[in-house]
Formats: sequence, C-alpha cells, structure tokens
Amino acid sequence: MKVNLSYLEDITGGDTTVIIEMLDLFIQDIPKHTSNMVSFFQEGKLLDLAREAHMLKPTVQYVGLYQMYEDLKEIEALARKEVKVDKISELLDSIKTEAKTSVPALKAKREELA
Repeated sequence: MKVNLSYLEDITGGDTTVIIEMLDLFIQDIPKHTSNMVSFFQEGKLLDLAREAHMLKPTVQYVGLYQMYEDLKEIEALARKEVKVDKISELLDSIKTEAKTSVPALKAKREELA
C-alpha cells in the first residue's frame, strides 16, 4: 500500500514531529475504531456505527487513505438512514482489510521519518 502524506504535510507545514504524532495516533486508534464499528454493526446499533465512522474520517483523510475515507463516508450515510445493511457489511469488510494493510505501511513511513 502506498502512503500519501501530502495532506498531512500541508496542514502541519512539514513538521515531522507533528506528522509522527498523527501517524502514532492513527496506528494506535484504527484497530479500536474498526472493532467498535464491527461491534456496533453486529449489535444493530447503526447510529453508533455512523458516529464511529464519522469520528474516524478526518484521521484517515490526514494520512491519505482516500478509499477508506470514501468507505467511511458511505457507511456513515447508510447507517444514519438505517438502510442497505448488506452494503454496510461489505464496506466494513473493506475497512477491515484496508486497516490491516495500512497500519504496516504507516508504521514503515513513521520509521522513515523518525
């Protein structure tokens, strides 16, 4: 997976310390958020799922995970409307896969910057 940190570099003015902090935050939080979304979905708590997806969107945008951002945006919209549960399930599977591949890539990028 290719990591695109251009947005994060722009908003931080290229401050490596801040970039590393943001990467650390993402690496630490993505498993928790992903797990929460799956749990909310399995429990039928679609509004909680929508809120969790909404909270994660800025972070994935900062680290250039644009497909994950689009998936989260769609999950949020569908969950708020409480429609297309099958589609939400597919999108969650995609998010889980993206999370598993993005964390090692972001860890490697973090090590390059440290």
